[in-house]
Amino acid sequence: MKRGILITIRHTHEDGTLVYGTRKGDGVYDIIRKYENGNFKFFPSIRMIGLRNSRDQVADRWAIKAAAEALRKAGFEVKVEIDDNFRDRAQVLADKADRLEDRRDALAAKADRHAGAASAAHDRAHQISERFAAGQPILVGHHSERGARADRKRMDQAMRKSIGENDKAQDAARRANAVGNQMRRSATPAVTARRIKTAEAELRKINKSLDGYERRHLDHAGQPYYIETHQAATGDHRESLLARKSQLENQLEYDRAQLAAAVEMGEYVEWGKHNVHVGDVVHYWGIRARTVVKVNKVTVAVESGYSYPDKVKYTDIRAVECPHGEDGPAVIATNQPGKKVPARPKVEVPKIDTEKLQAAAKLADNVRVGRDREAFVSPPAVVDKLMELAEIERAMTVLEPSAGTGNIAAAAVEVGAIVTCVEIDNNLVEVLASRVPGATMIYRHDFLETDTAQVGTYDRIVMNPPFSGGKDILHVTHALSFLKPGGRLVAVMGTGVVFHTSKTAERFRTLVEDRGGSIEALPAGSFAPATNAATVVVVIPAEQ
Repeated sequence: MKRGILITIRHTHEDGTLVYGTRKGDGVYDIIRKYENGNFKFFPSIRMIGLRNSRDQVADRWAIKAAAEALRKAGFEVKVEIDDNFRDRAQVLADKADRLEDRRDALAAKADRHAGAASAAHDRAHQISERFAAGQPILVGHHSERGARADRKRMDQAMRKSIGENDKAQDAARRANAVGNQMRRSATPAVTARRIKTAEAELRKINKSLDGYERRHLDHAGQPYYIETHQAATGDHRESLLARKSQLENQLEYDRAQLAAAVEMGEYVEWGKHNVHVGDVVHYWGIRARTVVKVNKVTVAVESGYSYPDKVKYTDIRAVECPHGEDGPAVIATNQPGKKVPARPKVEVPKIDTEKLQAAAKLADNVRVGRDREAFVSPPAVVDKLMELAEIERAMTVLEPSAGTGNIAAAAVEVGAIVTCVEIDNNLVEVLASRVPGATMIYRHDFLETDTAQVGTYDRIVMNPPFSGGKDILHVTHALSFLKPGGRLVAVMGTGVVFHTSKTAERFRTLVEDRGGSIEALPAGSFAPATNAATVVVVIPAEQ
């Protein structure tokens, strides 16, 4: 025997079956959690071991005895205390309502906690996603690749946490509302009537077991071929049955009084052979109405449209159309609704919308281009500036060369323009097709090898070309040939076009000036964190 360790298994109707004297690591729970040793559980809310659903129930003597024997074999000193004195039914229901209320409040608080965690994780993911939300692909081999991949991983982790916490919050809210529905439903007369029928059936079985009974098995001719004899219950089993019988009788007394009061107030009608007849039309399950073809003790048989009738329990009937009354046909039903527990406000928590985050994550995961593509997409603030300067009107034709993931094209489509895109990279062409479904045409070409015979001319050209090695000047100069008379080109370019002393840069500045164009610096870090390159916006009208 383990010195100084006394384990007490105590059962009362108020507390249920609980285990006292145990402490963490003593091995008690590992023994009695096994099914053959009682199937006990640990309850975190009270930090104790016990039997589930044992409160206000007759003691499960088998489970208690199995646990006690297993612990004694392991060397523990065990004391068993069983008090099967039941509590008054009104007190039981009042305590149950309090417990349900506490559970509902706990679930509502849990829903709020998880909703807060989901919102915080979503905000973190959203902040990181701004790097990818504009469609910025990962540039393989570029110095930004390592940071982009790290951000992608952090965003994915935060997004997964947000989704998981949101699911937990919604589940807790659903369970809290289910508890509220259970509280209201258990008080309705219809549920009370079904509870009475169930208790009466259990009481009949208990009386048979206490007195002993015979079960006769009949052959096809109706003659007994085997008689199964059940002796009257004895020992612990008899004690359990007697305790349960007394509890059921108290429950029935209370529930019958509640149902009688509901009947007297007109909140409920007790259906039975005394007021349902063959030929009546019964309404049940709230929507169905069928004619009665047979009246039984517990059910009525109704027409079903099949070769056999349906059976409807009396407790499922809601109203009866009876043509047999002395004053002619009548509809019998409750004359006023049953009293219900006042409805509590529905527990609701905001549902996190992760679709945009998932789209950004998918884009960042699937779209990778080589560093030589210089695919630095235009962030929203830059796009807004370009659209302001381009002055695009509805039905104008617009070209975006080297369109990348289509931020500029999407903005032009939004104002009603007819948009054409040119992009050389296969991956980016697929992204364009999904992100800018309103684009009229998407050409997979090298823009510098594209001419007007292939793609036509346009009212507006809005672009963000590659910058390095003077590529921006080359692309913009080539794009001017696609402008219609009276048109306008607006482009993001490297700030080198302003101060480089090369002949190419000088000729370009002269071109802008001769056509009455302009060069305006963009704020520092406009393309960060993908690149910190300084940029300008150039506006060039078509040649007059």
